[in-house]
Amino acid sequence: MSHFSKKIPALGSILLLIIITGCSSTSEFSGFSYDPEGATVTTDKQIQPQHKRAIGIRDDGVWISNEFEGARMNDFYKVSDSLYRVEIRAENYPINNSPWYAFKIWSDSIQSIDLQLTYKEAQHRYIPELSRDGNHWHAIDSTQYRPDTLAGTATLSLDLNKDTLWVAAQELKTNRDYHHWIDSLRTASLVRLDTVGFSHDRRPILKMTIGHTDETTNKGVLIITGRLHPPEVTGAMASQIFIEELMSQTQLARNFRTQFEVWAYPLANPDGVARGHWRHNAAGVDLNRDWKAFNQPETRAIRDDLLSLKNDSSRTVYYGIDFHSTNENIFYPINRDIDTFPEDFTYQWIDSLKQAFPDYPISVKPFDTSSPITKNWIYHTFGADAVTYELNDAANRDSLQMVTQKSARLIMEQLLNAKENRKTETLAR
Repeated sequence: MSHFSKKIPALGSILLLIIITGCSSTSEFSGFSYDPEGATVTTDKQIQPQHKRAIGIRDDGVWISNEFEGARMNDFYKVSDSLYRVEIRAENYPINNSPWYAFKIWSDSIQSIDLQLTYKEAQHRYIPELSRDGNHWHAIDSTQYRPDTLAGTATLSLDLNKDTLWVAAQELKTNRDYHHWIDSLRTASLVRLDTVGFSHDRRPILKMTIGHTDETTNKGVLIITGRLHPPEVTGAMASQIFIEELMSQTQLARNFRTQFEVWAYPLANPDGVARGHWRHNAAGVDLNRDWKAFNQPETRAIRDDLLSLKNDSSRTVYYGIDFHSTNENIFYPINRDIDTFPEDFTYQWIDSLKQAFPDYPISVKPFDTSSPITKNWIYHTFGADAVTYELNDAANRDSLQMVTQKSARLIMEQLLNAKENRKTETLAR
């Protein structure tokens, strides 16, 4: 669609657009097609706490534990001579199908077992990642992994010994990992760390402010949010790679930081991450459905901090990115017919990314702005364009890094161009 045709549609189209836009922005949103019933009700809900324990089949010398941050393992028992079963249950129901699991398993002697992953009210989704130390991970060999799509289970063939084997739905990225990562970046003196509020369990909601613009320069602001949903680790990886590229010493990044600040909240759901939740916070709520009611302390903390930008004449919000994960690489932009600032920004980013990586699969599914999610609040509050950017759960990690770094460079180039164009337009008035 050309900018000319977008700006001057026929009269009938204008009336139709007014009707559609009015309905989409004022009608009560009841959830996406994949949301369970009640997903948009964001008042506190009862959860079923996971009991932390080690369980053993003493006669066989096989042991399993969920006694670490991010673990999810509810029960363990022997089915037959060589088959064992792990039961995985969510923090509460109904819930989206994001069945996170993470546990440690070992044996008193060298032996091979089959371990079946079973779920309550869910279907197996994540290809297991394995580790011997909880830090270095690799995907399970395909010959040792048998998913049963009909039953919704998966069976793993594991070689056990006295050394701990970690098994998880994705690599563990815990609260401690985030703090170590942020501390490593603070040495660059380009980032300031603040606590903008606290979660239900009194964990800090962290904010990273990146940039070194002087006080005489009107600053553009890029908002980044992430990890609203605990299992979405590839999105977490992408947000970190993205932020690191913004902080790099390339000429582009240095120029960007003279004109823009980054306000990043990379760990929006620290309780869900710590508790090994499938999707929700400690109050059993989907935080990416609470950007209208703001019933939860995590979303309120980020909102209240960002609202300081509303009356700040020295800063202008240009863009927002909310990082997530799903079963494909997909952008959820705002519908193209809705006017945003900068105009058509997300679609230009997508087009440039596709040109850079023509063989890299990317899907695009625009939405209106009626849903109570992060990107829509950014749009309604600041008029700025924003996007939900989802990374494939099973993404090749090297490709994920390469594409994300390029994405960050494209965003910096586009934002610098948008700021220069705005300056030119202002001077021409």
